[in-house]
Amino acid sequence: YTEYQTALGRSDLCFEDDDKLYICEFKVISKADNIQEKLAKAKEQIREKRYGLRITDKEVITLAVVIVNENASDTQKPMREVAAIEIVK
Repeated sequence: YTEYQTALGRSDLCFEDDDKLYICEFKVISKADNIQEKLAKAKEQIREKRYGLRITDKEVITLAVVIVNENASDTQKPMREVAAIEIVK
């Protein structure tokens, strides 16, 4: 599910398997110099908006993901790279 609505906001992406529900918050940056700052903001948003609170019998795993998009003008390099991913508890 994309932009899954909760009472306090929308998470960017939710997906699940047989026993786990994953909730992701993505932050895209243009330079790799503020990865930790954006990762901290994604984690704060997950906690503040309580994305992990769901009525489900599955284990809920919340993920903060930072994507760097600094190579957009170079066709020989990946346009986007995952720079950081962290499970939020």
